[in-house]
Amino acid sequence: MDNTNKVNRFDMPLMQQLRYAQESAQIRAPEVIVTDFDLTSVKRANPLLFDDILQDMPDSLGLILFEYVPSGNNDSSAETNVTPLQAGETRKRSLSTASDLTADDSQNYKKMKQPVASVHSRGRPSLQTLPLELLESIFVYSTNLALPRSSTLLGAKLYGKTTLLRVFMMAFHDTWDHCFGKPENWSDSAGAPIGDVSLQSDLLSTPWVDVDFILEAQQAWADKYARGRRYRHHEHEGSLTQRLYRKNIRARNRYMQHALEHELKLWKFEARACFEADYERALHFPPMPFGALIGSLGGSADIHPHVRIPVNLITGPWDEEKKRLLFWLVHAGARVQDDDKEDFWKVRVACLDAAVISPKKVDPLIVNCLMDPWIYTGLPKDAADERLAKLSRRIDQRQDKRDMRDVLRFLIKGMDKDQQYLLHDFSDDDLDEDEEVLDNDAIDAIFAAQYFNELYNEEMNDEQGDEFDHE
Repeated sequence: MDNTNKVNRFDMPLMQQLRYAQESAQIRAPEVIVTDFDLTSVKRANPLLFDDILQDMPDSLGLILFEYVPSGNNDSSAETNVTPLQAGETRKRSLSTASDLTADDSQNYKKMKQPVASVHSRGRPSLQTLPLELLESIFVYSTNLALPRSSTLLGAKLYGKTTLLRVFMMAFHDTWDHCFGKPENWSDSAGAPIGDVSLQSDLLSTPWVDVDFILEAQQAWADKYARGRRYRHHEHEGSLTQRLYRKNIRARNRYMQHALEHELKLWKFEARACFEADYERALHFPPMPFGALIGSLGGSADIHPHVRIPVNLITGPWDEEKKRLLFWLVHAGARVQDDDKEDFWKVRVACLDAAVISPKKVDPLIVNCLMDPWIYTGLPKDAADERLAKLSRRIDQRQDKRDMRDVLRFLIKGMDKDQQYLLHDFSDDDLDEDEEVLDNDAIDAIFAAQYFNELYNEEMNDEQGDEFDHE
């Protein structure tokens, strides 16, 4: 085959890829086989791409594929017995679907079915025998995550990093294309959310997805599909956020410089640089209860807003990689959502235990990402009473700093339905001697739940009122 006429197979529809593979392999004869691969999900996800294969074919029949016999095969019987088509005709005729053969030549169609029946006695070929390029295309376009798990051999072929990156980009393409560089709250006001929430949730729960993998996929997608598009690194900074920067002005200045470079178009989109700037900034925030900092933690809408955070990121424990992945999800717009399962209260209890009861030192980032009213809603009374007692003992031990003890008090207040642990106004003697005594405005900003809501709503209104440049 003339190498000067090579084309990119991945730019072709799948049927054309089959024809290309037939020609480039210089096969002597194709043997039609039927695999057990159910294309119901493929048809639903990519109806146009597979239309020429699925036409007039029941979904339960599966995909008709071709096993190739190399021209170097010395078995002369293969030329006369294994194929329903004449060997000399294979280079002249293009491949046909079952419906085409039925319409054009019923006799050939009957012959075509003969090898399918006889193949059981010889051990029927399966998806495992297909060329790697075709397997990768099927996996990428179907986004069927069960495919590589169906056998060890398929897993070895399909779990290559390049293939997994293509699958991830396919799953998030619509969301990223629609919301590139837009704040995560913007998507809620722009109509129905974009993307396959179930597929995205499943992918984010797989063990091979971490922050480095996601950032690599985002960068590859942006380089291919978002060249020349403006990426705006949004700064969610209301009056509450400004107070939180008082102790670390340098951190604020570094972040603002990064955001300004995007605003002035001096900085092209670099997924890793943007994430690290957001993550470093979030690490400087003190713990705040009831999602007071969610608006400040948010970034661009990189996922469907109803994507579920994986349970292991909710229940902990959290090493550095899990912290980074949890932050990426919250920053991208994910929130812990109530589950209708009867035992979901166990997830709440596990989160409370791992985040604020058991650890020697409570992590402010975990608190800011997860501590919302969902965590104590619907707890059985016995479980709630046990956690109330443990939280109270932790406050009495005074091992945590003042801002963390205040978070624990808010949790007690939300859980204490019977008012067994009455809270009182905080007095100066509750402050550690080496800690800063905040002014009245700062105290109001930290402790008044109503004030939290007002600040949050004000910030959201300001952002929605700001004219967004869609170009």
